[in-house]
Amino acid sequence: MRPSLRLLNLEVSSLQGSRSLYVCSICRQETRPRPVLARQFLRNASNAAPITERVRRKIWGTDNPPGLKDPYGGEGVLERKFRKDQPATQETQTEGLPQPVEAELAGEDEITPSASYEPATDFHGLPRVGHLGEWYNLPPTEADVFDKFALKKRLTKKGHVSLAAHQAAVEICLMHALNKPLVKVCDVAEHEQPVFKMIWKCKVKADASGQWGQAIVYPNKEAEEALVYIFKQIGGEAEPAVEEQAAEEAEEAVEATEFQEYPADVNGPAAGFFGYHDVQDKGFLSLPLNDPATRFAFFKRFSQLSGHYFPDTVVHSAATVRQAVEYVQSVNNPKPQKLADHLANSPSLRHMSNVKLFAKRQTVRDRDEELGRKKLIEAELRDRGLIE
Repeated sequence: MRPSLRLLNLEVSSLQGSRSLYVCSICRQETRPRPVLARQFLRNASNAAPITERVRRKIWGTDNPPGLKDPYGGEGVLERKFRKDQPATQETQTEGLPQPVEAELAGEDEITPSASYEPATDFHGLPRVGHLGEWYNLPPTEADVFDKFALKKRLTKKGHVSLAAHQAAVEICLMHALNKPLVKVCDVAEHEQPVFKMIWKCKVKADASGQWGQAIVYPNKEAEEALVYIFKQIGGEAEPAVEEQAAEEAEEAVEATEFQEYPADVNGPAAGFFGYHDVQDKGFLSLPLNDPATRFAFFKRFSQLSGHYFPDTVVHSAATVRQAVEYVQSVNNPKPQKLADHLANSPSLRHMSNVKLFAKRQTVRDRDEELGRKKLIEAELRDRGLIE
């Protein structure tokens, strides 16, 4: 402290009277009265109520909160030990009070095992939990068999995707016409060959009302009767061989009908399409997907037949069957990652004479090389000794 400030401090202290002139500022700070918060803490510390009771009173905002006086299980071990160590005067004061909790916890610390208890040394004789036999030696049951919902491989060819979408659309139209549960069509993973031929021959023509049940056009009367009979069994309590018997009857009924047959595609995944490469009519692409139940049933069946997964954004945004088919085709043929490759494949830019596309950034050096000036510039720089 500077001398001027020290003298000023002494003069001010002398005016206060009782304070000593030779006490430093730190000691004077320590001798001041404690703040109100410290005095409040000391007063609360001397309160007989435990801290849990004080918290309950503060939460409820009253000195008599509802509920048990001690909802936390009574006194703890430290509190009981502290009570035992108290002098006899305090014990005589609390002698007449009921103490049911202490009576129950009197023998808590001293637990002795029963005389009949014998500790186990191995697992023999102990109760078993779970399967009681050798479960891995048992033959598999019907519940243990797992069949994948969709195809093992996704359809990649454009014609096969159209076949899957056409089959799903015809089946949903049939279920609409018969007033059957739409999603029950997914119970049939694959149809027999005659049944699929009739489905392939059917055409779909969407009208202005967008009714799926009235959009299907059958090739002939025999095929209509056969398909109606087969799809009536779907979703009902029918025997497993109902569709096989119906397929045999349908095959006999449509033998006279001429179908355009395609050779089997060995390389492509055409096991479910019996060698067919594409649809013969694309009227099903204009079917609307405004009804939520119809949209869900179509995407579920289309996903099962094609092996493709449809995210929620595509399911909610697709307004027609065409948009669903276009999404699958875009997944099979994704756009290139680079902008140059995408622009190079554009037919409108490819035939323009005044537009050139490059895969990397062009500099002045590339420009000179394109115009044939690179060799002249390098020769001149070499003559001047600027480059080697």
